[in-house]
Amino acid sequence: MCEAIVLCQARDAQPTYEAIPTTGTFVIYHVQTRTFWSQIATIWEWFIANFDARSLAAGHARPIVVYSIVDGDWSGPGTVVARVSLEPPSIVVGEHSVDRVARRWLRGEDARPVGFCQRLPLWESLEIIELRAAADPDI
Repeated sequence: MCEAIVLCQARDAQPTYEAIPTTGTFVIYHVQTRTFWSQIATIWEWFIANFDARSLAAGHARPIVVYSIVDGDWSGPGTVVARVSLEPPSIVVGEHSVDRVARRWLRGEDARPVGFCQRLPLWESLEIIELRAAADPDI
C-alpha cells in the first residue's frame, strides 16, 4: 500500500464518494508514504513470506495523519503511528482498525463494527485538504 487517503464513516453501507464530502461526520486517514528503507523491508517481507507467512502478519509501522470531521467542521491533523498488516490485510490506528478486504471500520480488541471505509482519489483529496488548510490554519 502506497500513500492513500481513506475515509471512514459510521454507517450501514460502504460509502461511494468521488471526493471528500463537504458535509457529514467521518474520519480521514492520510496514510503516508513509506521511506526508501521501509519499502525495501516490504520487499524482504514478501520474500521471507515464501518460507514463513507469519512475517506478513507482523506488518509494519507507518505514520498516518488523522482528520476528524464532525458535521462538516474539521479538526486535526493529528499524526499517529499505525500498524499495516498484509495478512490479514488490515490497518490498526489506535483503538480502530480497517479491514482492507471487507472495508469494515472496527473498534476495540473484539473488532466491533463501527461502519465502513473507502479509499478516495489521492490527488483530488490532497488538493481538498490543502484548500481546507489554507482556509483554516489549524488544519
